Amino acid sequence: MRLRNELLVYRWEVLMFTPRTDRRIKQVVLWGLGSLLTAALVTYFGMHNRVTDVGYRPQQPVPFSHKLHVGELGIKCVYCHAGVERSAHSPVPTVSTCMGCHLVVKAESPRLALVRQAYENGTPLEWRRVHKLPDYVHFNHARHIRAGIDCASCHGPVERMGVVSQVAPLSMGWCLDCHRNPERYIIPAREISGIFTGLRANGQAVQLAQSTPVTNPPYGMWSTPVDTPEIAGVPMPKLPGRGPENCSSCHY
Repeated sequence: MRLRNELLVYRWEVLMFTPRTDRRIKQVVLWGLGSLLTAALVTYFGMHNRVTDVGYRPQQPVPFSHKLHVGELGIKCVYCHAGVERSAHSPVPTVSTCMGCHLVVKAESPRLALVRQAYENGTPLEWRRVHKLPDYVHFNHARHIRAGIDCASCHGPVERMGVVSQVAPLSMGWCLDCHRNPERYIIPAREISGIFTGLRANGQAVQLAQSTPVTNPPYGMWSTPVDTPEIAGVPMPKLPGRGPENCSSCHY
């Protein structure tokens, strides 16, 4: 009986973890829990609408309705956001742009009091930004506009919004999905946006140059004359295609 008890104690001691093994097990458990917590935080802060600002709609100092100005009155996007074809950033309309119409249209409206005050004092209006990327991300508006990509591809149907809100997450995954599968996300330039629609300001169609064969028969050699750009310094648009996926294209 004594021998049997000693044998059972010995087996139990063999099965017991050594201090070193015990520490290893605790480290593995802690690393596993830490990894799960990190993955959960990354998923939440990278995908959740409250974090990606989808639906963000700040209160602006002046109630400006894109639905009225763009959707009903037909004012093109580039009229107010002038220079977006040349600038890396989409410019905010100046007070002078607003007063170009409102010196006559609804000139005494109380809703435009801040606009008139800013115009008379020569001070800008402090619009609240809706779409904002991190400082370490570089997004070039001109490059995308020159490719014939309509504003609605990223900003949604602004012409139907009384108050502009963010409709896309603008996350790295969302941008990469568009670069890899542009046909699923890109909306071709529309007339309402005013970018490269093939129409001049007076409504006349732009005659695009046609390719001509270099030899007869051509043997695959064609000559394509370069069209005169509608805007000085801006090349004619190209068809949108797959975007780059290397880090340096979007990150400094």
